[in-house]
Amino acid sequence: MINFVEGTRFSASKHLSQNSPFQNLLRPRAGGVAFVLAAMGDCLSGILDVTIVYPDNAPEALIWQLLQGKIPRIIVRVRLVPVPEDVAGKDYLTDSDFRERMQNWVNRIWQDKDLLISRILSVGGA
Repeated sequence: MINFVEGTRFSASKHLSQNSPFQNLLRPRAGGVAFVLAAMGDCLSGILDVTIVYPDNAPEALIWQLLQGKIPRIIVRVRLVPVPEDVAGKDYLTDSDFRERMQNWVNRIWQDKDLLISRILSVGGA
């Protein structure tokens, strides 16, 4: 199962219109993650958090540059994030405590991811 938590590709205009609190990311949407964890949480011990950085390319042009073979470097970082306890069978839409817990959990992951991207970009992708 793959979940794109931002829901769309990054662009400077989307970042601005969302008033994202993150430097390198759009606001995450926790609902899809919460749905999967509620449905499969007792079968999962963790999720793979994948961060992909294209340090030499502007985010808005990535698709076209990728199709042209003009992306010289792609940096990928993967980490295993434990699934929060007691998520199986929860309802994101009706359980406000679960919804808040999932939103906070995803936001912490996004804070870590944003710092990682900033570090990668600041050292030229090392």
